[in-house]
Amino acid sequence: MDQYTQILTRMSDVLTPDDDQYEDKLLEIAAVFRSFSQALTSFLCAKGFHGNADHIDEKVAFLKDKFKAAEIPAPRNMKKWFSEEKGISSDTAYQICFAFHLGVEGTRDFFRRVYFERAFDCHSITEAVYYYCMRNGLPYSDALEILSRMPKVKITGIKTTQEILYTGTIIEFIDGAKSADELVVYISDHIEQFGYNQATATKHIRELWTELSCAGGLAYQEGLLLDKSFNFNLGEDTNQDDAYTIVTEKEDSTWRILAQIVGLDRRQTTQLGTNRTLKPLLENNALLPSLAEASFPDRNGIELIIRGKHMSHERIRKAMILLEFYTYWANVSVTHNDARWESTEEDAERCIDKINRYLMEAGYPELYPGNPYDWIFLWAVKDVNPLLTFREHMQALYAYKSSEQT
Repeated sequence: MDQYTQILTRMSDVLTPDDDQYEDKLLEIAAVFRSFSQALTSFLCAKGFHGNADHIDEKVAFLKDKFKAAEIPAPRNMKKWFSEEKGISSDTAYQICFAFHLGVEGTRDFFRRVYFERAFDCHSITEAVYYYCMRNGLPYSDALEILSRMPKVKITGIKTTQEILYTGTIIEFIDGAKSADELVVYISDHIEQFGYNQATATKHIRELWTELSCAGGLAYQEGLLLDKSFNFNLGEDTNQDDAYTIVTEKEDSTWRILAQIVGLDRRQTTQLGTNRTLKPLLENNALLPSLAEASFPDRNGIELIIRGKHMSHERIRKAMILLEFYTYWANVSVTHNDARWESTEEDAERCIDKINRYLMEAGYPELYPGNPYDWIFLWAVKDVNPLLTFREHMQALYAYKSSEQT
């Protein structure tokens, strides 16, 4: 673990929603997370940049030299990466990896620590070619030449009736391919299977959602315990709008299930329910770094995933993390018939291991404390009741945003 993640881990060790200075500490933690430009600067220093890390022109010149040496046209507006926190496309991220000769594992690490995304979704023809070239030590120019010979693909999403070609199968083929010609023929023969992505993750999320959302399912069972432990004990003088939102026994709406998962009370669920989105709660919230807010699981995203639509890596990865986290701890509550059941360190380790296992099976990077979205869950499991702690965190985001608007 590097110094950056050590600092974030130490800060998470002493943070609790019961702290009188909880909001102040969240603001302090949010300021520690690296932006893309900061992460890229750290990467450049690790790769031989010895100039002034605060001097943008020197960093841009270093990057240009690397691109020139690798015979890759330098991207435009590189200064804005540092001066305006301008993000980059995944294709530009791959160009950087080619320029620095990172290879397959180095590229995966760059995407995880710097770009905060998944590398090598080989259901993308472009990324399959990049994987093939990096695995075989071929330059970026070869990747462009191979791509020029590839057929066009129509993005269709996953159809329930079609046979699924999983990414792992594609990677196995590429690992054994003896020439670029073999790769071109393989993709041409399976071109319809390159019209969708995230097949493994989509299948798993569908299974999780079915378990928790069906009539009398996990969300309903956990909701009964939540209701019993908190809502029934509010007292006659308490505003019932402050009670947790609880789903019905029949299969409920995606929005209402999500509201229970994140711990919205009935008033908040109604207020946000006009558009059935968490966006007003999360957008430009100083307690939540922008990298955590981007692609945060929402009602629309979950419904699109269930329907098999073509989705971004990060949107699906974040949904998988949230649903794995929720189903794990909801099952713990239901098993012990107690929404206040206190977990152990072994419970926390099993939860994280389970999340990481499914992330890796789907081709995503493991939870990384330097990623502000991942950090929320790595922090929450340290508490004796991780699900309630996560919900209290979401309530803190809501309260802070509400206070800014008054």
